[in-house]
Amino acid sequence: MDFKNYADLVFKLYGDRVKHWITFNEPYSFCQRGYAVGAFAPGRCSKFLGCAAGDSGREPYIAAHNLLLAHAVAVKVYRDNYQVN
Repeated sequence: MDFKNYADLVFKLYGDRVKHWITFNEPYSFCQRGYAVGAFAPGRCSKFLGCAAGDSGREPYIAAHNLLLAHAVAVKVYRDNYQVN
């Protein structure tokens, strides 16, 4: 819900000046490096990879799943309220 509200606000404030929109930049990087190997924030990975907490086998997929849901919500907001046909 927070990302939906954020996207709606950004579309409303900047929609007249932005021609092409993206929701997330380099999603693979922050899902894989943040939740599989721990190199990016939040620095989570499995203990055998040297992190204090995390599960490299599950968490990157959970993060990517939620990222896709947020992207879909933002696209729907744009298409329903701001896209000129």
